[in-house]
Amino acid sequence: MEPEAYHRQDRGSQDAYASYFAGMDQSMQQKVALTTAHFPTTGRVADMGSGSGRGTFDLACLHPDLDLVGVDINPAAVSSAQAAYQRSNLRYMQGDIADAVFAIGSLDGILDSSVLHHVTSFTGYATARLETCLDHQIAALRPGGVLIIRDFVAPDGPQDVELDLRSDDGSDFGDAPILSTWALWRSYAASVRNSRYQPGQLPWEDLGVPAAGWHRLRCRHRDAQEFLLRKDYRADWDIELLEEYTFWTQTEFVHALERRGLRMVVAAPIRNPWIIANRYRGKIRLHGLDGKVLPCPPTNIVVVGQKTEPGQGTRLRLVSSAPVDKPDFLQLHTWSGSDGSTYDLVERPGRTVDIIPWFQRNGQVMVFAKQVFPRPIVVADEQRPNLSGAEWSGYLTEPIAAITNLDHDLATTVKRILQERAGLDPARVRSIGEPSRYATSPGGIDEIVTAVLVEVDPDGTHLPTNYGGLAESGTIHVVDARSCLRAAQVGGLFDARLELNIHRLLRRMGVDQGPWIGAAISLVDHHIVWPRHADALRPPAPVRFVRATNPAGYLDIRRGQFSEVDADGRELATTSREWMMPRSATTNTAVVLPIIVIAGEVLIGVEHRCLPAIQSACGSSGLAVVPAWRLPAQVDRLDHAEAWLSMRFQHDHGCAIGDLSELGGPYLATPGVTPELVHPWIAVVNPAGGPGSLHWVPLRACLDAELLDAHLAIAVHRASQALGDAVRP
Repeated sequence: MEPEAYHRQDRGSQDAYASYFAGMDQSMQQKVALTTAHFPTTGRVADMGSGSGRGTFDLACLHPDLDLVGVDINPAAVSSAQAAYQRSNLRYMQGDIADAVFAIGSLDGILDSSVLHHVTSFTGYATARLETCLDHQIAALRPGGVLIIRDFVAPDGPQDVELDLRSDDGSDFGDAPILSTWALWRSYAASVRNSRYQPGQLPWEDLGVPAAGWHRLRCRHRDAQEFLLRKDYRADWDIELLEEYTFWTQTEFVHALERRGLRMVVAAPIRNPWIIANRYRGKIRLHGLDGKVLPCPPTNIVVVGQKTEPGQGTRLRLVSSAPVDKPDFLQLHTWSGSDGSTYDLVERPGRTVDIIPWFQRNGQVMVFAKQVFPRPIVVADEQRPNLSGAEWSGYLTEPIAAITNLDHDLATTVKRILQERAGLDPARVRSIGEPSRYATSPGGIDEIVTAVLVEVDPDGTHLPTNYGGLAESGTIHVVDARSCLRAAQVGGLFDARLELNIHRLLRRMGVDQGPWIGAAISLVDHHIVWPRHADALRPPAPVRFVRATNPAGYLDIRRGQFSEVDADGRELATTSREWMMPRSATTNTAVVLPIIVIAGEVLIGVEHRCLPAIQSACGSSGLAVVPAWRLPAQVDRLDHAEAWLSMRFQHDHGCAIGDLSELGGPYLATPGVTPELVHPWIAVVNPAGGPGSLHWVPLRACLDAELLDAHLAIAVHRASQALGDAVRP
């Protein structure tokens, strides 16, 4: 089926198509990154609405064992892609993605990237055709197959808003390219047609001039978002007006997948830092009707769903919870320092081991990881949502891990765990690397993880995981190492330990980690005197800790009952878990890596702390850490967090932040113990404020050092990848 309305997308000449595709391809790196952490590396995957074919080609190059099919309704797009991008594992076909393009149960993955809004926009602005589209696509998936949607999203928050637009950035009359933003709004409001309005029906109110160069209006939040998403794309303004971008909210996306039997692996809003910095900040202002400033709305959403069979779990839910004085699994101990400090620390029995089996194939570094592994604790903080707005069903991608006794031979222990938990025959182990250690949350968890990189024979079979006490316990999958890093940069991978070990693996192998696709970081080289501390990564330990009896009162251990339900809401299994929570602070942690360039050398600032968890593991309490804070309850948005961190950073460390930007996506530090979500930032320090109390060290020197603070290690590796040549000797 090819509805007549789709022809309105026709852009005419090949030059026009080339220009259109060139603009589209700027988002391809992000598109690929958001998929590869969740797609299989073998099987058949369809890229729906493949357009130029560049993104489909990138996927085919990354995964030569995948059979990629690009589908597009436009014959010109298909012809262009076939001519420009050719590989043995890649083909293109013409078809309407809303129809039954593929046979039932014939696909292992489907990608809908910025295409579903076309299904609604060019079929009468109704979601009925979209519902049919999803029915056909999910029917084409095999059980275990993955559907990934990346598209625009209708905003949450108040229904009505006040929007300030620039009136001095263009003309008051004329064609779209020369109009001021305020004049463009008037034109848009008078002519837009979508699922809710005919031309001239959009409801809004002119509120006048709040300040010189600005004009204020009142409108629906969703209408404001529709305008903001297109206000800077004026060359094809008439075509832009044909599309309605925001058809569903995040909740509606999730419900659409779950009621079709998909396990909602993750749903997360995407805030494009470049768009916010260059097209929103200073150019628009959004307020609630109460006058409070609203954050810039997300630009997109990513939703990952996995097809289940009848009777399989799709979501984990917290049924009940309460603090416990006598826990069964976790233990709460108090430590008193010689300086008068007191720490509560949570401990779990045994030693945690992370194992990263890896191999090389066709120039790629591949790792085995647990996918769709149930972690009930990540849904335990539903009353205090994370800053990112991400939702989880409770199933994660993470390293193969176990809590065990490391008094025995390490090689024997590693091989046993791999056989029991991954189905990997010990004969397939080629070599076991030297172990490394890291503390995932040393301020609250008395645990040092031992991590081992294990080279394995890529041939042979592996089994589903078979532990965890729930109906679903995930499977062991092969994932592309560098693709996982890209996914972490844009909020598509949430496990900190898998990411950290991949960074270590690639560095030990001398393999380039690939381009950084998170927010760009701008640095200025300063030729001033700035300290470098030889002991920055080896701090002294002036504080000695001993066990105490009176708790500090900062942490609670809670016990909760969780249920696993299927797509129809039927309970399949229940389980009890214990976890750690701060009593008053949120479960959001902010990590801020201070950075400055002095005479061509990139330096970072670290904080020296004395912690009982480090003393327990190392005999000495001194630890170099990245500055970090648990965020208070009133800091409930990313923009609030940035303002709070700028003030708190200067207060605590005596130096000023010149620029603060997100350092990739958020991550879960220890999902088996706490729902804590870590939000990393990088802070370009203003040299006028001086070095403060921080200890400064070349970033390059940190890359091969054993950094016990896992937050510092992740921040260092991400910063190194983001800055690229600036860090290399």
